[in-house]
Amino acid sequence: MKKFTTYTDPVTGYEIRQYTHGPERYTKLYFTTENFTVDDRYFFCNRQIPEGANEVYRGKGELLKVEVETGEMKVVAGSEYHGFAMHWYENYGVMVKGNNIICRYDCDTDQITELGALPEGGSITGHLTISKDGTIVCGYKQWNCIYALVVFDPKTGKSEVVYQSDCNLGHVQVCPTDPNTILFIHETGGDALQRTWLFDLKTRTARPYYVEVEGDWITHEVWTCDGEHVVFMKLPRYLMMGSKDGHNFRVVAEIEQILHPGVSRDSKWFCADRIGYLGVESLI
Repeated sequence: MKKFTTYTDPVTGYEIRQYTHGPERYTKLYFTTENFTVDDRYFFCNRQIPEGANEVYRGKGELLKVEVETGEMKVVAGSEYHGFAMHWYENYGVMVKGNNIICRYDCDTDQITELGALPEGGSITGHLTISKDGTIVCGYKQWNCIYALVVFDPKTGKSEVVYQSDCNLGHVQVCPTDPNTILFIHETGGDALQRTWLFDLKTRTARPYYVEVEGDWITHEVWTCDGEHVVFMKLPRYLMMGSKDGHNFRVVAEIEQILHPGVSRDSKWFCADRIGYLGVESLI
């Protein structure tokens, strides 16, 4: 029995499936990670159970696995886990248990295995991210409130601080096919003078990715699956794509009020949220 509701879009004729219902808040995984397994059999989402009336942003959080063809849904991790991210090429994900224990979740068996630990006394500043060889990278706020990039080796179970900053390092994403290249931003809660950065693990150096000038607002950056490009927003209206090295950029779409771009595995399709911001009301 299928556990989803089907609609037909009157404009395109596409079938639309609604998988979730009820008072709980369901959200996709953060835009910096893939939501579907490699075989497209399952996708993952978060469920936030409210603490009280209208408290949809607070309460117990759960990670759910949903079967695409049936809508069958199951809780695979409770609120003690966070920062879940999928591997781009294999059917597993990684997440943090408590403050610093790195765990691997197998999408086929639902088995959770502890791999090792991040530095003590701190916490991740976003979600984990994985390169093709299994290297795990994250942004981290240390016990002394200094922000850092942390690299975790699943083969040894050890982690290492490779870069430190007094600025919050957000949207940390290791290249899906190159563990030596890490993308991150200076997270200010809004615009930043220079937001996007590339970090070279071998040389331990950081340099601007998209070099900004006064008035630029670059945001919501995500790698393509092949690791050859980065897609991002240049507010208020441009969806842009840049080469891996940050030397070439082009506009791929022009439309206002879109954020959080996602890219299909073959880089042929883009999707985004359409919301109100900068004082402009959304049309949808």
